[in-house]
Amino acid sequence: MKKYLKIILVPTISIIIIPLLFSIFNLFSIAVYPLFYLMVTVITMFVTGLLTGFISKEKAYQKGLLVGVMTSLIMFILSLILAAHLSIYMLIYYLILIASSTLGAMIGVNKKDAK
Repeated sequence: MKKYLKIILVPTISIIIIPLLFSIFNLFSIAVYPLFYLMVTVITMFVTGLLTGFISKEKAYQKGLLVGVMTSLIMFILSLILAAHLSIYMLIYYLILIASSTLGAMIGVNKKDAK
């Protein structure tokens, strides 16, 4: 369990740093589209799932699902603290992130076995 908590730090820190970088871009009048932010977050969750799959011995889809749910839960709690409005789009966003980490874990365990 401790190794999975270390993996959860990767998306949590990146989800904090990426908006800061986008805010700096915004100061220089460089537009960052929400779709680009979504793609960066999905790629981050996919890489997190890959890392989970590499260290998982079996049932990587469950571990990827667990990591995705835990990360989404952290993000949900942060959004509640920051008073974001809840909507169906947020739910879809979190489901996409969970699916991305699960898919990454399944691919990661298969790549590990192929070596």
